[in-house]
Amino acid sequence: MAATQKLDQPPEKWDRLFAPSPCLAMITTIDAQGRANAASYGTCMRVAHGPVDIAFTANIGSDNANNIAAGSGFTVNLPRCDTKSLEAVRVVGLNFAPGVSEIEKAGLTALPARVVAPPRIAECPRHFECRVLWTKDWADRMMIVGRVVAASVDADSVDAEGYILWDKVRPAVYCGAPYGGAFAAAHEVHRVGVPYQGPELDAFLAREREMLAKR
Repeated sequence: MAATQKLDQPPEKWDRLFAPSPCLAMITTIDAQGRANAASYGTCMRVAHGPVDIAFTANIGSDNANNIAAGSGFTVNLPRCDTKSLEAVRVVGLNFAPGVSEIEKAGLTALPARVVAPPRIAECPRHFECRVLWTKDWADRMMIVGRVVAASVDADSVDAEGYILWDKVRPAVYCGAPYGGAFAAAHEVHRVGVPYQGPELDAFLAREREMLAKR
């Protein structure tokens, strides 16, 4: 495929770039030998705005969980909701042996990250490079929370202010294991006001203005 220009985004634009908050993702880590591992997740979401933190859950004992427990950072790659991309998501979600490149198996392209060691996936339009803040094991899952230290995006997928062009990024969400290979598109935007007047709305808008002013 032809190389797509990636734009590095400054920190004040990271929050608006990760939308909607929960997203289907392919996440990369590296093992002790420096080999990249990739896996697909429907449980990836932005959990803090400034600084921007991203959380996901992985199976305990999976390659990504093991790599993170051993000190790897991670890169979140957000695919588009189109058949080719989602087919790649399904391949990357298979349980390959350690050291096998899921990126190659899915016919995808590894692209060096800007700050962390785990690579970006070139075919995804948005990328968030993270350093691990903390992890927590429970049952058979590991919760991983990371802080974004770099973000990049396809040049044709955001406007000059760093806001997403929804028809270009076409985010997807996973419908869940009971639905098999079903995904839902999440790129239709409906802007609505708040049909209420009162101190609660005033306080909400004040907090929103304060949050945006800090970026």
